Amino acid sequence: MRQNKKRRVIGITGGVGCGKSAVMKILEEKYHARLLIADEIGREVMEPGGRAYRRICEEFGREILTPADKKCSCADPPIDRRALADIIYADDRRREALNGIVHPLVFRKMQEKLSQWEGEPLVVIETAILFETGCDALCDEVWWVYASRQVRLERLKKARGYTEEKSLSIMKKQKDDNYFSKRCDKIIDNNGSLSELSAQLAEFMRNLQNCFFA
Repeated sequence: MRQNKKRRVIGITGGVGCGKSAVMKILEEKYHARLLIADEIGREVMEPGGRAYRRICEEFGREILTPADKKCSCADPPIDRRALADIIYADDRRREALNGIVHPLVFRKMQEKLSQWEGEPLVVIETAILFETGCDALCDEVWWVYASRQVRLERLKKARGYTEEKSLSIMKKQKDDNYFSKRCDKIIDNNGSLSELSAQLAEFMRNLQNCFFA
C-alpha cells in the first residue's frame, strides 16, 4: 500500500484471546497511534441508522432485534448481538451472509478514515480476519499476535467468562497458527507479561522507524 511515505499503517491480527487489545492499547498510549478496530466499526454500521442495519434486518428477520420486553420504544430497535451470534455460530451459511453485508462496509469505513488521517504518523488496523477481508492491502506491515492455546483459554475464561467449550468452538472457526505465520511480517509473542509485550513492541517500533526514515 505505502502511498504516504510519512505515515505508517500497521495491521494487527491473531486469533481470539491472543491479546490484540493489549497490543492496541500500548500502541495508542505509548506511540500515539490512531486505531481502526474492525469490531468497533462493525458495531457502528450495525446500529439503527447504520449502513448495514436494514440489510441485516432483511436477511435475519425481527428475531435478531432487541426484544420488546426490554422496554425499547425505538422505531428501529437495536440488533441483539447475542441473538445474532447464536444464529451465525450455528450456521456457516448464515455467518457468511452476515460477513458479506458487514465486511465490505467495514473496509470502506477504514478507507475513509485513512483518507481523513493523511497527516497521522501511525495508524493501526486490528482484526482477526485481516487477510480474509482484504484489509492487509491497506497496511505497510502486518504483525501477528501469537499466544498458545492454553494461554488463550485462560485469558478468555478470566476476561470474558467463556467456558473452554465455547472458546474452542470459536478457535475452530478461525485460521490456525500456520496461516498467520506464513502471511505476517512480524510475530509478537504474547505468552508473557505486559512488560515483556511492551518491550517487544518498543523494538518493533524502533525497527519500523529505521525502515521508514533511513
